[in-house]
Amino acid sequence: MISKYFLWTSVLILNILLFSSCLNSSDNYLLDRPTDPQIYAISLSSKTDSVGVLTDVSFTIDQINGEIFNKEPLPYLFHVDSISLSLSSSNTYFPFYKVELTLTGSPDDSTYIWNQLDSIALPRLKKIKTTSPDGLHEKTYQFKLGIYQSDPYIIDWNRIKDSYLAPPVGEHRTIAHENDFYTYYRSGSGIKAYSAPISENPEWTEASSLSGMPDNILLTSLITCGGTQYALTPSGAVYRSDNAITWNEVSTSYEVKAIYGELPFVTQGSVLLAVNDGGTLKFAKTSEAFSEIVLMNNIPENMPVTDFSALTVESSTVYANKFIFISGGKKADNTSNNDIWVLQESNGIITFFTSQKPDEGILEGSSLFFYDDQPYLITTTSTGKNLLMYSNNYGAEWSNAGENQAFPSEPVDFTARKYASVITDNNNNIWIFGGISLSDTQIGDIWKGRLNKFNQN
Repeated sequence: MISKYFLWTSVLILNILLFSSCLNSSDNYLLDRPTDPQIYAISLSSKTDSVGVLTDVSFTIDQINGEIFNKEPLPYLFHVDSISLSLSSSNTYFPFYKVELTLTGSPDDSTYIWNQLDSIALPRLKKIKTTSPDGLHEKTYQFKLGIYQSDPYIIDWNRIKDSYLAPPVGEHRTIAHENDFYTYYRSGSGIKAYSAPISENPEWTEASSLSGMPDNILLTSLITCGGTQYALTPSGAVYRSDNAITWNEVSTSYEVKAIYGELPFVTQGSVLLAVNDGGTLKFAKTSEAFSEIVLMNNIPENMPVTDFSALTVESSTVYANKFIFISGGKKADNTSNNDIWVLQESNGIITFFTSQKPDEGILEGSSLFFYDDQPYLITTTSTGKNLLMYSNNYGAEWSNAGENQAFPSEPVDFTARKYASVITDNNNNIWIFGGISLSDTQIGDIWKGRLNKFNQN
């Protein structure tokens, strides 16, 4: 027979064990949870953000310094009052134990526990403090939302020098090689050069060691492919230089009519040419040393072969966007070209099309350049001004850059010009060197422009 005292004792012990288990269940539940308090992804949205600006923002999460920020600022004048916030931890199944937000205020900041659902006053968000799912570890982030404080797409143009070439200014052409500018100019019956380091305000000196460049070189044919410079004579002879100073004639198996530039989509260092093959103009490609010229398909009759501007473009984000652009210039029959050509190699031939562009742009003496991941073009107009155009779809269509980027008429007038040399540097500056005025006089000044967004970053 079991004693009733034994039964009561057993019940008492069992109740104590169950009560103890209940007391510790919360702690055990948390201790089984992850210990990482870090934020691994963040996204914002707002009902008033009708164009989805916030959803496209890419945030950088600096775990070491405890900062969350957007490298690319939001558009100028962007504003929303409240947003929905989404935070992701290292574990999908266990959200943060606690999230605290600090908002700026007057006179003091305020901190509160956020239920991870309520909307947030975005302009006031200052800190985000997270507690790991186990309730024991914390992480604090400074939140910084960058918004352009002025219009980022204004180009501020400034004249750097009135004249940097010894008068009288003759025909000239400027290139960049490594860390220096080189301007070649016609002096009397010969060719001379000035050089200057690429800097905020270049100081020019005569490049007295220039050698090998013939007196009859066509300066409008001067082009840089990779780190090599090329130029042509009227007879189709090719001259090249590896240092922009010492020039040598290159032996070729065909008469070269044009050098269009470095050819994308093929072995690095291939150069696209126009050559005369028994009276027929053909595309051809060759190595930088011109050791062998490989003939390709015929050149269309209305494509320019002299006095054009050429630009090689390779997108850093889209592999297929690799083209050569050609604007202005003269055709083989010496008539003017008023089209923008887009060339690309495909299966051993050169494919091509002409772009759509504003009607007011006259391409004679136009200048192509690449800036802010887009091709740009300086043209002239029938009203005697320069027009700046750009393409945001890699040459298919061109648009007027608008008043924000227009060349200045005051306090210093930008003299309308053709055949200007345009170079962009590693500091996001656009350099414009000289050219020929619309009254056919040589211009020897230097202008520099820069998008406002690069001044704000």
